[in-house]
Amino acid sequence: MSAHAHSIDIIPDIHADIDRLTRTLVHLGYRETEQAWAHPEGRIAAFLGDFIDMGTQNAAVISLVRAMEQRGHAVAILGNHELNALLYHEPGANSDGTNDGYMRAHNAKNTLQHQTFLDEFPLGHSQTRDVLEWFLTLPVFLDLPGLRLIHACWDSENIETIRKRNPDGRLQRSDLQELAFEDQATPFAKAVLTALKGPEAELPSPYRFRDIKNHERSAVRLSWWQPGAETWRAAALSVPNPTDLPDTPVTEVMKIDFYKADQKPVFFGHYKRLGQPVLETSNALCLDYHHQPCAYRWDGETELSGERLISIPIRHG
Repeated sequence: MSAHAHSIDIIPDIHADIDRLTRTLVHLGYRETEQAWAHPEGRIAAFLGDFIDMGTQNAAVISLVRAMEQRGHAVAILGNHELNALLYHEPGANSDGTNDGYMRAHNAKNTLQHQTFLDEFPLGHSQTRDVLEWFLTLPVFLDLPGLRLIHACWDSENIETIRKRNPDGRLQRSDLQELAFEDQATPFAKAVLTALKGPEAELPSPYRFRDIKNHERSAVRLSWWQPGAETWRAAALSVPNPTDLPDTPVTEVMKIDFYKADQKPVFFGHYKRLGQPVLETSNALCLDYHHQPCAYRWDGETELSGERLISIPIRHG
């Protein structure tokens, strides 16, 4: 990708929605060829992970992205749903204490979340194994000339922890059992899990909130890219009704390594933002908007521009 290292289109979480993916590519000027989708000007697509689950066309999305990547038209990183899949399908022990023989418990909640993938890629099938092998080739992060890509949270200390063990940022199969024990996370596991899921903090008792799926939660995701967000209401992400939260300082914010203004641009997805896509800082951008697909057209700039944040037209009806 060196020839066009400064012409990259960053595309967030697809979640097995082939229509969302193809509409995004078409709007950005990519065209379908016999081998793979490609841009006539040689631009590269950069995918931020979470290719699977939720939607019903996991196989079509994976096939399209893999073909682009294999022919040099795209780069891709790992999302938390790909990690969850690796653990769900890998024999071993899990932290739920269910002892069902897999690293991610095959309980009702985890199975329901993963069901559309299982419908196309059953447990133990050869095609399933092939796709899981591809997931292991996806790095947790990409630190490219001029920009960075990560699924949920770029924290320099965490990145160094991952690099020390795996310099290319890719997970090894031998790392998976360690990652499965979330409750007793080692420094390495904590680094990977935070990179893929973002920093969370427990709300002070007795506060709770309901997420967009109406699940009651006691922990909130925190906005690590906005140093000015210092109260629970300001720092919390993905909370449909922020007045459910206390309007008091969040002490856990002090533990966050906020993304500094002098660091190169970082792009991430994961957070299922509500409303319209917006540029909140000049060098860190979340592209995952639940109801409005978007992408960012990057051409080497060190300061991000709202004009390059592209909303993809939604098909109605």
